Amino acid sequence: MRVRKFETLKPGSLKACALTIGAFDGVHLGHRKIFKTLISLAKKRKLLASAITFQPLPREVFNNERRGIAILSFEERKKRIEQAGIELLVVVDFNLKFAQKSAGEFMDELRRKLNPKLIVIGHDFRFGSKKTADECWLRSYCGKMGIELKVVSAVKVRGELVSSSRIRSLLKEGDLERANQLLGEPYQLEGRVIFGHHRGKKLGFATANLSWSKEPLVPKGVYVARVFYNQRLYPAVVNIGFNPTFGDKKLNIEAHLLDFKGELYGKRLKISLLKFLRAEEKFERIEDLVVQIKKDIKRARAYLRMR
Repeated sequence: MRVRKFETLKPGSLKACALTIGAFDGVHLGHRKIFKTLISLAKKRKLLASAITFQPLPREVFNNERRGIAILSFEERKKRIEQAGIELLVVVDFNLKFAQKSAGEFMDELRRKLNPKLIVIGHDFRFGSKKTADECWLRSYCGKMGIELKVVSAVKVRGELVSSSRIRSLLKEGDLERANQLLGEPYQLEGRVIFGHHRGKKLGFATANLSWSKEPLVPKGVYVARVFYNQRLYPAVVNIGFNPTFGDKKLNIEAHLLDFKGELYGKRLKISLLKFLRAEEKFERIEDLVVQIKKDIKRARAYLRMR
């Protein structure tokens, strides 16, 4: 997949394309249906399967906040869009100045630079300054410009509409199982293993402490997880929080791999969170913490045996 910046594209530099437009945060089941439809139609019409996305996400700009909002990091979003089969990804540097553009201004610039012959959108598509343009507006514009428009219907999982906002809400509530169903795969954290306080090892439960740049959307607490490392998946218990028993001031992401022996310092891990077990708790005695960790591990193993 080629990645280009929208701002630096020159008119006429790309061949005719089939195009979709969106933030695509989470690259969830609804997004994947759009991509699948786009790619199928692009092949039939011999067009370049292309997508426009925004970085940072519009909601990050409007909320003046870069942490704790996106479901995926930008790198992971790009990776999953590529895995979906998109051939060209055009990235808009989204800022408040860009946000002031009207729908007509954006579409005119897009048409000059990308030459779309087909545009595929989701059922709830809105864009332009203050999101004033919708499917009806775009249909009228495309009709005048001779561009084919395809609207993809909503995706529902067990009667629930799939959307990035719904997934964010579920993640913030700690409902990993429902959020993962809508995503189509587990919510993931990724980072490099760094040196910690070595408390876990002293307690008999060695942990891999992850560096992080994006604060997780999920609540502080203990989770059942699987950790991908060295082409293998390991069952794990993950703690996200401040270790109140020890009074830490910095957020920690710690993974205890249940069936692993060896050193992980400096290695990169990908953690798939599967189920919220419990909230963080402060223990008066270390012995009580050890007892609880053993219970967490037992519950995690029981849950993973069922999957």
